[in-house]
Amino acid sequence: MNRVINSATLVLLSGLPLYLFLNCVASLHAGQINFVYPSEGASLPSVSKTFIFGNISPSTAVLTVNGEIISVHSNGGFIAYLPITTGDFSFNGTLEDGTTAQRALKVRQPADAGPSTGTLKLEFTSHAADSEVSGGEYLKITAAGAPSRAAVCSLEGVFKDLPMAEVPRGSGRYYASYRVKDSDLGSGGGLVARFKAGLFAHGASARSKGKIKILKQPVLVETSTDAVVLKNAAEGGYMMFLPRGVKLISGGRANGLRRITLSNDELGWVDESRVQPVSGAQFPFSYGSETGAIRLKKTDFGSSAAVTLYERLPYTAEVMPWGLRLTLYYANQHTNTVVYDSADTLVKNVSFRQAAYNKVEIDFETEPGALWGYNISYPNSSRALQVDLRSRPRAELTWPKPLAGITVALDPGHSPRFTPPYDGAIGPMATLEFQVNMAISLKLNEKLSALGAAVKMTRAGDEIVALADRPKIAGDMGGDLFLSIHNNAIGDGEDPFTQPRGFSIYHSQRHSRALAAAIHRAYLKNIQLPDEGLRYGDYLVTRMTWMPAVLIENAYMIIPRQEEMLNTPAFQEELAGAIVEGVLEFFNVPARTASAKKAQ
Repeated sequence: MNRVINSATLVLLSGLPLYLFLNCVASLHAGQINFVYPSEGASLPSVSKTFIFGNISPSTAVLTVNGEIISVHSNGGFIAYLPITTGDFSFNGTLEDGTTAQRALKVRQPADAGPSTGTLKLEFTSHAADSEVSGGEYLKITAAGAPSRAAVCSLEGVFKDLPMAEVPRGSGRYYASYRVKDSDLGSGGGLVARFKAGLFAHGASARSKGKIKILKQPVLVETSTDAVVLKNAAEGGYMMFLPRGVKLISGGRANGLRRITLSNDELGWVDESRVQPVSGAQFPFSYGSETGAIRLKKTDFGSSAAVTLYERLPYTAEVMPWGLRLTLYYANQHTNTVVYDSADTLVKNVSFRQAAYNKVEIDFETEPGALWGYNISYPNSSRALQVDLRSRPRAELTWPKPLAGITVALDPGHSPRFTPPYDGAIGPMATLEFQVNMAISLKLNEKLSALGAAVKMTRAGDEIVALADRPKIAGDMGGDLFLSIHNNAIGDGEDPFTQPRGFSIYHSQRHSRALAAAIHRAYLKNIQLPDEGLRYGDYLVTRMTWMPAVLIENAYMIIPRQEEMLNTPAFQEELAGAIVEGVLEFFNVPARTASAKKAQ
């Protein structure tokens, strides 16, 4: 922060004693401007505008940033959405007393920005790493360079001088595609592109960093760690989470990902670093399994099913209104025995079918709403698949302790980090999200405990707890519910003023929706902030399957008024009270009678 005093003021004050001179300077320039976000020297994406926030004192001062007058909240906090330009950039703040402050940033160039029109240059924008393709596929090639040129590309041993189209014309972005022929199988090498030039002209050329291999046959790979994620597309959503030792058939590789063939019409993508080739595997593979006997057993939590397999197969599971559907890939249905446990009251029936080539569906049927959660694993070194099915826990449901018998896993989101990059959001007054999350969680803990619930915290104080560990901690604690407490922000470049911003409630699994909906209804009734809705959110903490799980975004840290509210104990109490009201509704706890209130 810089404070500016003009030369005329210095002349007028120069005849005073030193201590009076300094006092006058301090009184003339008592203002402060504190830019909180973005942090000094931060790198921002290529956008035309972005937000900046912080605080000033006195809060009544007039603030301008880059010449625009900025609205300031009564506590001095502010947020503004202002134009930026690429390269080195700075926000310059000024108060009317002459106080100034600057925040220097770097704004990245657009990702598709090609070389300037004055430079004869060509470079690949695809195939930065080694890749593999199969017969019949289209090989897609992209490059960028000087505009309005005739470009061609060649793949060693496959094709030569394939024309590349410039789209749109004059953009300097060049494209080509080639369909792999059977005669190309087993070949491949380096990829080269060049501009065609006249007899006396000079062209430009480029060579890809990665090489292209055209596979003769698929490759068998095996998951090398636990919790390996398969996506439905290279940039798509999550399909399945697999343990170590599951084999997968790969027919391609690109950009650090392997393409997995699951069935005739289903593909997945997996991070190449999470799988390894199976040594000695020859195509056609003998990999795959018939399904054998299915045996059920009553457990303390509900029911457990052992599905006999002879290989560790990839699988998906989906909660249905009537129970759980398990889908096995690379499988042939050959189950001729299902053994039920007469003491098991959760699973009413098991049915199965060959749903498609190499795909088997197994349905574990329960009463509607009886399935609380599930977990699927290959225990120890076994190839048998274990499906644990969880029944609804029993709450006391009578006052004054209606939640007795229920264990709530309470997750104050994020961990302490006091310098950028922060773990979680930060507000204009420099409030850190993890602190507010904990304050709300402590009040929620107190309220739930008073109603008889056993509350277990994933984070008890200022310890660091990794995001990936929180669902496991919740399961190990014996949680019946998982409540993750958060407060919101937006991404760089988004406009904070385009829509009303307030609370939102997220869930991922079908069996979590009723809990999320009940809490959302309680927020609508009790929390005087804009409603951003009941939402599906593919978040790690809400993907857990063992118990209903929700993530609650209470308010926006970056909005000065909401940050101020979040720091008040009264509003923290309101939020905790709304969550408790939703939990009580979810368990169908009867309304408290007048006599029960009097007894309390």
